[in-house]
Amino acid sequence: MKSISIVFPVHNEKNNLEELISSWHNTLKSHQLEHEFVVVEDGSTDGTKELIIQLGKKFPIINLSQNDKRGYSKAVIDGIYASTKSYILCTDSDNQIKVTSLIENLGNFPSNKEFLMGYRNPRRDPLNRILYSKIFKLFHDLIFNSKLRDPSCPFVIGSKNLYLSMDKKKLLYMKEGFWWGFVGVCKISNFKIVEVPIIHFKRQSGEAGYKLKNLFGIILRNIIGLLKIKFS
Repeated sequence: MKSISIVFPVHNEKNNLEELISSWHNTLKSHQLEHEFVVVEDGSTDGTKELIIQLGKKFPIINLSQNDKRGYSKAVIDGIYASTKSYILCTDSDNQIKVTSLIENLGNFPSNKEFLMGYRNPRRDPLNRILYSKIFKLFHDLIFNSKLRDPSCPFVIGSKNLYLSMDKKKLLYMKEGFWWGFVGVCKISNFKIVEVPIIHFKRQSGEAGYKLKNLFGIILRNIIGLLKIKFS
């Protein structure tokens, strides 16, 4: 019987989190899938911390709250290392990816040397975020030639052992663009990635896109991060 840890990086998601955890838990329970939620709270200021404590009384939650903001990449890695189940799904807590995408792929769980990665079909993000991804994908393909449709998709399933075998230092070279770097590390490690379509929903609450004033710095840091992964 499969068991799975669902890693949710969380920052200021008070309006999304209860519905998210409740829907995932009830659906996974109905499919008799042993599971836990690794909630990596990251310096929230909107009451998310307090909500996680309350949710932990009703749902199987590992609470990794902290006051200082560690950033998305560190949050994902902390969640992976805190997970206790045999498989790990890393996904976002913004409710744009629903539990149905996991249920539809229960028969597609990857082998020991591969990851299952979603591609958003279609992607329902703000135009500026989609354009950034399309442009950055040209550079990413030039460096790694991954041949993936959506190398930044936050829906990745793999065995815990395979996640833990990855070079943690290389993964942390990427600050904002963690999954771009993750794919790069997989390529240089000869880990296979199998892509499957997943349904992507429009964000109903919270911040969904990068602010234009921050975009140049994000792109520059991500380019440097990918080059470090490739050549270090």
